[in-house]
Amino acid sequence: MNIRFSDYIDDIKGVLLVCFSAALFFTLILAAFGMGTARLALLWTCFCLILFLTLICCWRRKRNRLSYLGDVLDGLDSKYLLAEIADAPDSALEEAYFRLLRTALKSMTDEVAASRRQTREYQEFLEQWVHEIKLPVTGIQLLCENNKTEVTRKILAQTQRIGQDVEKVLFYARLGAAEKDCLIREISLRDCVMDVLARNRQLLMESGASIHTERLSHTVRSDSRWLAFLLTQLISNSLKYRGDRAPVLDIASREAEGCVELTVTDNGLGIRPSELPRIFDKGFVGSNGRGAGSAGATGMGLYLCAGLCQRLGIGIAAESDWNQATSVRLYFPKYQATIQDSTKKRKDIYDRF
Repeated sequence: MNIRFSDYIDDIKGVLLVCFSAALFFTLILAAFGMGTARLALLWTCFCLILFLTLICCWRRKRNRLSYLGDVLDGLDSKYLLAEIADAPDSALEEAYFRLLRTALKSMTDEVAASRRQTREYQEFLEQWVHEIKLPVTGIQLLCENNKTEVTRKILAQTQRIGQDVEKVLFYARLGAAEKDCLIREISLRDCVMDVLARNRQLLMESGASIHTERLSHTVRSDSRWLAFLLTQLISNSLKYRGDRAPVLDIASREAEGCVELTVTDNGLGIRPSELPRIFDKGFVGSNGRGAGSAGATGMGLYLCAGLCQRLGIGIAAESDWNQATSVRLYFPKYQATIQDSTKKRKDIYDRF
């Protein structure tokens, strides 16, 4: 942080105008009393020299003060503490500014604290509500499992959709602190995928989906619950945007450079090339989400997937052929150890994709 000499002169140009006007006035008086031109020129030279040196000194003092305050600000994690950490003000005007700054910052920190408290209370309420709503949903599922008819199968499929949306609410509430709710360990991709398919079997059966997992065999380090949520969202999207055709899902894994790649491919409606770069944006539903039968699209599923992948250090990318197929790829770094360490490495491999 710095201030140029020209800016300083511009700030005090009113004072300089008064000084030069006064000097000119006294010059005219001295000339009227018969002072010679040489003496007047000497007085003007001394006046300009003294004024210039005074301006230089004042400018350097203010520049050094601003530089010091800038260095203090750069060294603070909490920038709003500047008025408390900096040395005592070196002028009455600066002291008045600091008092105003402290008052404004105190008001700001009070509002931020209140906002954080409200956010925390809201998050706690959402989590409590999710756990409470799971009880009747689970009860409905058990009733349907124990009384299987064509109607109860349809009810079971709808309750599975409700369960997915409830999980989406919970994971959205916890997305800001995903690293605090993770248990990183070795996970078999096949076991994880099979568990997700089993949980959503009624939806898959209702959709008449065909699932191919022959090329699924690798092991990665991640959190099984969060990974199951990712896969559930991807499979749900494949079923939702299948069009009039019977859905076919191909879930496969392979070794890639520095990572294990998990791919979920479907034969659905696909994504328009112009919309593909925006599918991970919050609230973006695209033309498929506005079509018939997609009134419930919120544009939150892939947004949550992208945010969660970034938290977990998993790369995510998508490619699509319009009206033919869509593939979503997850990239698991081979050197991923825990959610707390290797932060830079995990961010680097996420940024690659």
